[in-house]
Amino acid sequence: MFTGPGRGEPLSLHEALDRLLEDGVLRRESVSPRAMGDSQSMPVNIFQTAERVVVYAPMPGLHPEDVEITVHGNLLRLRSVRRGHEERHELVRQEWTVGPYHRDVSLPEDVNAQTARATLDNGVVVVVFDRSGGDRPRRIPVRPSKPEEVNK
Repeated sequence: MFTGPGRGEPLSLHEALDRLLEDGVLRRESVSPRAMGDSQSMPVNIFQTAERVVVYAPMPGLHPEDVEITVHGNLLRLRSVRRGHEERHELVRQEWTVGPYHRDVSLPEDVNAQTARATLDNGVVVVVFDRSGGDRPRRIPVRPSKPEEVNK
């Protein structure tokens, strides 16, 4: 049973959980990603149409020069480093994790890496790939033949 400090009266479960969170017992702020030896993974959303594949990755607080995007075959790699504030004051609470972030994403086989383009808008990186169209149905127009074209 949890009790209030110096009060001896029982706390509700809600109050006890709030206290645990406030005291940092359940937060990982004392363990940085670098101390864990790994960078953090970022979530992504991937949408596709017949013409393109679009990848959305949230990267709030970053500038375009802070983001590295590479593609090799059908593997997209997103990397960035989120830096903390350089304040000279005592940190009261840190819920915004800092450090390196990365994500490797497998893309459909028919993306054309040469057409890739990326933007960063309102904290979201958007990477757009055109599809090569290899397996996509394609209508072939039929026109009257000319005798010289058939005999070639």
